This record gives sequence, structure tokens and C-alpha cells, in this order.
Amino acid sequence: MSTMEPKEGEVSGASGADGAGRVIAAIDIGSSAIRLDIGEVGAQGDVRILESLRHGVQLGRDVFTKGRIQQDTLRRSISVLKNYDRLLKEYGVTRPDQIRAVATSFAREAPNRDMFVDRISTATGMMVRVLEESEEARLTYLAVRDILEANGLLNAKNVAVMEIGGGQTILLYIRNGKVMVAQAFRSGALRTHEQLEASGREGPQARKILKAYAAELIDQMRQSVPSERFTAFVVMGAGARFAAEQAVDAVRGGDRRVTTVATPRMVELAERVAITATDQLAKTHHMTHQDAATVAPAIMTMAHAARAFKVKELHIVRATLRDGLLREMAMRDYRSEGFEEQVLYSARNMAVKFDVDENHSRNVESAAAALFDVLQSDHMLKSHDRLLLRCAAMLHDVGMFLSNRAHHKHSMYLIQNSDLFGLTRHDMRIVAIVSRYHRKAVPNPSHPEFALLPLEDRMTVVKQAALLRVADALSRTHRDVPPELEFRREANRFVILMHGVDDLTMERLVLRERGNLFADVFGMVPELREARALPSERNAMG
Repeated sequence: MSTMEPKEGEVSGASGADGAGRVIAAIDIGSSAIRLDIGEVGAQGDVRILESLRHGVQLGRDVFTKGRIQQDTLRRSISVLKNYDRLLKEYGVTRPDQIRAVATSFAREAPNRDMFVDRISTATGMMVRVLEESEEARLTYLAVRDILEANGLLNAKNVAVMEIGGGQTILLYIRNGKVMVAQAFRSGALRTHEQLEASGREGPQARKILKAYAAELIDQMRQSVPSERFTAFVVMGAGARFAAEQAVDAVRGGDRRVTTVATPRMVELAERVAITATDQLAKTHHMTHQDAATVAPAIMTMAHAARAFKVKELHIVRATLRDGLLREMAMRDYRSEGFEEQVLYSARNMAVKFDVDENHSRNVESAAAALFDVLQSDHMLKSHDRLLLRCAAMLHDVGMFLSNRAHHKHSMYLIQNSDLFGLTRHDMRIVAIVSRYHRKAVPNPSHPEFALLPLEDRMTVVKQAALLRVADALSRTHRDVPPELEFRREANRFVILMHGVDDLTMERLVLRERGNLFADVFGMVPELREARALPSERNAMG
């Protein structure tokens, strides 16, 4: 059975994004359904939805109850995707850059996920990416960000965004417009229903079990966010949209994508739905049985969250993972300043957590970015690599929190086992390994963490490490403000002029020790010199 998913017609994108008129598509292979959105990119990077389709599948049920994706379900999924592929061709969506197909929590847990992805690729030609938790959280933020901003919620002091999916629940904690916490919990509406069904409980007993599961999830969330009260609590997901439709006294403002439901009304709805049989819900509300199965767990979770976090109302937002995918595609390779600042903000918070010297961290970051920019034509790295280098520069000393001895290796361990909002596990691995090489040994195939990287990633690490080692050498004196740097090429030397500094003895000693990798990579020996007059002063002197 296929259904048309209601959409509000537009997904906001980045201002100035190119490719206006381009048709793009997003496919979300989720725990309970495979969904397709086809959209057209507008002049300002907005996306107008042309068509939305949804077909129910039992992927989550297979994984959550049987431990793996069953062959019948796989065949059903391939059939759905083949139909989508025919429709996509009618819309002219034929190139890889026009479509993103992703699989969510069920696939991360399925031991036969590689076979699942390969079978789909072989049968349909579609490349499916299994999303990491961090990627899903980032896409959730992209989906909801502009809606929050348009409704005055983004920059509120403390905002929680909770997306209740089939197999997991994502929590974003946003403070003054910055994401402080992005975490996924292994508790979702479909997973909870399967556990409830296995218990055989119905009516009031089922309600009691649902409350217990919701309370357990909320307790985990409370450990992840500060104790201070939220000024706004936002919820997303199919269950949330159902609640918005059922709350007759809900407040619907000028933005149809947002519905506000008072906490007492949500609690009342949760109590009522929890004791209603799934078959009755499906019949009364003209839903599939699988969709109806997720309603009660989702609404009970929302009701418990509202009471536990002591909020008077919940803001239900009509946004989906596909909205985030489409927005990202509309931006193409464009990384907004806001996105980079969000990532760097997370890196700074991590540096503070591990008591890193703030001045030194800032100075190394500034020098590393300057070196990256001036040597762009030599290293040919991308803008995203520049962001990763800045993160490595901020975090290269976090290992000193554990021990000053071999702290570069401790830094690698701590970074690899941490999360920065907006970065994937692959990104974090690169940041960690680059940080590991800011001192002591240079990258070597005998080092397991380096040797296991693909060749392209190894060269990225080598180039970034060469820049980081020089940037760190230039910042041996922990100044309050990064010094002004100027660069020159003189034959086989790369001359770095540092303004306003009288004594560079320590910097020269460290640069001599750590500049060998730079010389190997760029074919120039780095040399540091004093430059006492600022450019403005030289201009004034004629």
C-alpha cells in the first residue's frame, strides 16, 4: 500500500545556493516505511516539493524481533525502490548528484546490512548510505533549523528538539542558537511497540508498560542535558504529527508547519491512546496497522517528556529527515558559515571540557587556517578539510588532560571516542589522527591507525599534519592574541614573517624539529623571521 505524505510544499535552503530549477530527490529507508520526496530547487536554495510517496515495510520489525533483515522484506524493499526509480526517471532524476538514499537505525543494527545495501544497489542502481547517528542528528537539525528560526524558537535560551523515530529517538539541546548536545537513544516508537506486543499486555496494563518505557528513556535524556528548564520544547515524527491532528484545542499560528499543544492535552491524549487497541486506531483514523502501532509509544514519550522537563506546551514541527537531505542537496558542496561555526563551537566546548589552554588553542587554530589558505594551490585540499584542520588545531592538546607523557596519543584516543556535532565518525577519525601527529613521530605505515586509512585519507592526514606541526611551532609563546603572520616563497624556502614579536628563539627551535614533514610535503623548508613593522605602518612610511 502506498500513501501520499502531506507536505507543506517547501524546504528552506541556503541563501545564494546555485542550481535553481534542478530537480532532486531524497529516499529515507526507515524502520517502518520507505519514503520518497522529489523537489525542485529554487533561486534562493529553497526546495518546492513536487511529489511525496510512502510504502510500508517491516525492516524495523525484522531487525528488532528477529535480529536481521528477512529475505521477503528485502524483496519487498527492492520492489518499492524499483517503482521509485521509474518515477524518478520521469522527473529527470538520473544522476547520482540528484538523489540521496539513506537507511536509518534498523540498518545500523542489522548484521546483514552490507548484503542489504549491495542487493539494493545491484537490483536498482541506487547507492544507499547507512547513516551514522551523528549524521542523522545533523540532518534532523538541518530539517528543523529554518522553521525554528522563522518562529522565533532557534535563539531562545534553552531549546530541546526531540525526534521520535521507529528505532531511535534523537535529542538536540540548543542554547542561544548553538547545538550543545546531539544524542541518539536506542528507543523508538516501533521498537517499543514490538516489546509491548511481545509482553502480550493490553488495556491498562499496556498503558503501564508504555509509561515505564517512556520514563526510562526520559531518565537517559535528563542525564544528557543541563538541569535548567527549557524555554521551548520541540517534537518531530509521525506520532507527533498525529498528536497535532488530534489535539482539537491546539494552537496553529501563521506557520502551518508548527502546532502548539498544551502539556495537559498531550497527557490526556497519551492516556486515551495507550488503552486503545492498535486495530481500532487503524480503523478509526484510516491508518495502516504498522503506522497505528507507533502512535501510542510516541505520544506517551512526548507526554512524559513534557512533564519531566516541566514545560507548559510542546511545539510540534512538520519536518522530516528527507527535508534535511533535500536542504543539504540544495546547498550542494556549499558549507554555510553557520554550519562551520556550529562545528567549531562544539570543538571549543570539547577543548574547555578537557582544560586545554585557550590562548594556545586559538593561536594554533589561527596559524593553521592561515597556512592552509596561503598554500591552497599546493595541497589542493577542500574547504571541509580546512574545517577538520581547525578542529584538530583546537583539540591537539586534549590528551594532556590524561597525562603530559605521550599526550599526542591520548589526544587521538579522546577525539576518536568523542562526538562533535556536524562531523561524521570518518571526520572524527581524521581529526584524531591529524592531532596525533602534531608532535613526535610523523605519519608512518607502521602505525595501525594511519595504515588502515585509504590512500586518499592518508595523504589528507599527511598534509594537514604538516600544517598543524608548523602552526603549533609558531605558538610556543602563549600570547593573548594570535600574532599577525606574513608568508613569502624564496627559492626552496617558505618564509614566515611574524609581526610584533621580539624573541622567536623557542619558536625557531621547535620549528626546526617539526618542520621536516612540511618540507617533505611542500618541497620548501619553513623558516621563521621577525617582522617588526606592521603592514599598515610600512604603508604609512611610504
